[in-house]
Amino acid sequence: MRDQGGSEEDCTAVPSDTEKLRRVLNARSIAVVGASDDLRKPGGRVVNALLHNSFPGKVYPVNPGRETIQGLECHPSLAAIAEPVDLVILSVPADDVPNQLRMGCDCGVGGFIVFASGFSEIGPEGVARQAEISKIVQDAGIPMIGPNCLGIMNGNHKMLASSTVVMGGRKLPGGNYGFISQSGALGTYWLDMSMKAGLGVSSWISTGNEADVDLAACLDYLVEDDETEVIGLYIEGVRDGAAFRAAARKAFERRKPVLVLKSGSSRQGATAAASHTGALAGEDEAYDAVFRQYNICRSDSLTDMANKAEILLTQPRSAGQRVVVISVSGGAGVLMTDAAVAEGLDVPDFSPETKARLAEILPGFASPQNPIDLTAQIVMHKTMLREVLQIISDGSGFDGVLLFMGGLSQIAEELADALVSELPRDMPCALTWQAAPEETVQHVRDRGVPVYGEIGDAARALAAQFRMGAGWDRPVPPEAPTIQLGGRATGPFAVEHLSKDLLCDATSLQRPVGVFATDAGQLKKVGASLTAPLVVKLQSPEMLHKSGSGGIALGLESVEAAAEAARKMIESATERGISVDGVLVEEMVPFDHEFIVGLRCDPVFGPMLVLGRGGVTVELEPDVTRAFLPLTAEQIEDLIRSLRAAPLLEGFRGAKPCDIAGLARTVKELCDLYLSDETLSEIEINPLVADRNGRFVALDALVARSLEDSGGGTP
Repeated sequence: MRDQGGSEEDCTAVPSDTEKLRRVLNARSIAVVGASDDLRKPGGRVVNALLHNSFPGKVYPVNPGRETIQGLECHPSLAAIAEPVDLVILSVPADDVPNQLRMGCDCGVGGFIVFASGFSEIGPEGVARQAEISKIVQDAGIPMIGPNCLGIMNGNHKMLASSTVVMGGRKLPGGNYGFISQSGALGTYWLDMSMKAGLGVSSWISTGNEADVDLAACLDYLVEDDETEVIGLYIEGVRDGAAFRAAARKAFERRKPVLVLKSGSSRQGATAAASHTGALAGEDEAYDAVFRQYNICRSDSLTDMANKAEILLTQPRSAGQRVVVISVSGGAGVLMTDAAVAEGLDVPDFSPETKARLAEILPGFASPQNPIDLTAQIVMHKTMLREVLQIISDGSGFDGVLLFMGGLSQIAEELADALVSELPRDMPCALTWQAAPEETVQHVRDRGVPVYGEIGDAARALAAQFRMGAGWDRPVPPEAPTIQLGGRATGPFAVEHLSKDLLCDATSLQRPVGVFATDAGQLKKVGASLTAPLVVKLQSPEMLHKSGSGGIALGLESVEAAAEAARKMIESATERGISVDGVLVEEMVPFDHEFIVGLRCDPVFGPMLVLGRGGVTVELEPDVTRAFLPLTAEQIEDLIRSLRAAPLLEGFRGAKPCDIAGLARTVKELCDLYLSDETLSEIEINPLVADRNGRFVALDALVARSLEDSGGGTP
């Protein structure tokens, strides 16, 4: 969306995009163009949904062929309505949309929803039609949701401005859970699932083709919406990466949870660049990096999203890890412990004092340990759960509680009462209750305790709550740099020795002692001072990865041997039609740790760092992490410590440790170089090694500039 500009004489502030959306999502007057009495038609369903949900504002059906619709006075056109309308819903064919938009803009409406399909999703003709309607509303500064969408809802204001059949005859419950979906169908499934889970809805937005209002603008609105405490997103693709990062950063600052279900996680169809970095920085990996950086929790299903939303909406938020497991079944307690540990939670034993107190309550054959098995004796000792919870709540030093209740219909009411009154209110709790009476589960849920049907669901939800709490303890991510739509212009990679010239001249990164020679004869002259063992590497823009292609020879014991290897290498390449610039001969560097450092510009979210264990098998056994720039040295150090190989870097079992802080500072210099020079399209160093003198050395490197700045391959 774009705001209208104002002249210097115009002192009236132009509303922000969020303020414009606020008028639409909190509309007090709605016109439905194409309204109908026929509930089989979208224009009939949306009027019926507004009336059935007792929308408190004014509803204006618009249809030139009718005097009344569903008991309401009908108007022949938007212009015939006597006052400005907050929201206009267009339930008309695609061909009629432009004229209706122009009329609405002339009438000063607050915003539009366009149901119709037949736009960019159908091909070139639809793309042109969508560009036309986009220009109409953007020139007027009036927000439009759609086209090809199912509308919007606001549960707290009884506004169901949607044509979905899922809500036919149903009333939308108000609440604090907001949802934005790029798929209308997925959005309706979410609605149905959330309502069945008892979760009330603040706002629901189906964005459709996003010809104007996009997902990022809607996210920004929900972040600022005081009635929304948890946000859910269904994402197929982000259009405006800079706006999305800005909204996500705002959510981070406000500690407002964002849950996301992202489709398209497979690597099929992904295009890898000539570098390893291109393969490791795929589209889905970029989304994952953004989600991690801004503490957005990714789910793999709508069910998982609903489970996590329930605990985030009902329980206190913390960054703990230590949990108490309480079960009425020994087997279920073990399963719940396994599930907790699998999610990274800790199930430590109790202190001697707590054990002694528990031993006074539990049966003599039950061990007072974590997990706590209440045993079948709970049927006879009906206050056992209440007494155990009192002990756990009394400063036991734990961060959360996982409980399992199963069946026990004869004492279900007593158990529910104990949970409602004694569960600690200062730490998050998750309950699995199987084969329970429906009214019992509802009694516990009314107290604000999330109830799950499966043990794994409860453990995952609690662990997600803890991880989000820990994520907010990190510093707020810095503001994103200017992001060039589509990324940076690509260009050819420079050969290794020229790439190293650029990187090592601009940063503290070291390179092996070596020389470049155009042929074997020159190598004998310029390489006389080199100390063996040596490595010879062919320098050709057509052979960027030399291992396995006959472009590298290792462990050569003299300059003469290196010259002979270079001669054979150049001769072989020439016979295969490979152009050759020469050879790079370097002293081999002993090292203990090798890394890959890559920098490239993601076409959506901007400059990205790829960092991990390096070497020739980096794509076969990737141990990498990714994050978007800018980054501090401390943040880069945290990324390094997040690698699976981090224990090796810290001196596992007597191995030589790596100077992780020093590595982070070197990588930070490379990041700053990439940010400062927008002609750089990609940098890859693989491997960057920590040598045995504590230096960080680039054993191989590739740098690419945009075509217009590449100078024929020279950085």
